[in-house]
Amino acid sequence: MTAQTLEMARKRRTFKLDERLLEALKDVSQQSNTSANNWLETLLINTLRNEGVLPKDFTPLVENRGGLRIKNEDSSDV
Repeated sequence: MTAQTLEMARKRRTFKLDERLLEALKDVSQQSNTSANNWLETLLINTLRNEGVLPKDFTPLVENRGGLRIKNEDSSDV
């Protein structure tokens, strides 16, 4: 894990969305075998790249499901 990745952690935001959209998001993300957050983030990245808002080489942050884990050199694997 690089220092740059840690500096660019995801931030929580609250949005009000139609319940039907949330249900559809739940369904499509389950069908894709991914989290709703990851599915939506991927959609937004692709859309914003296509609109020219994000550069074409923009890459998403690494998945940190379960929280960020930083391996300490002093710790041993058990």
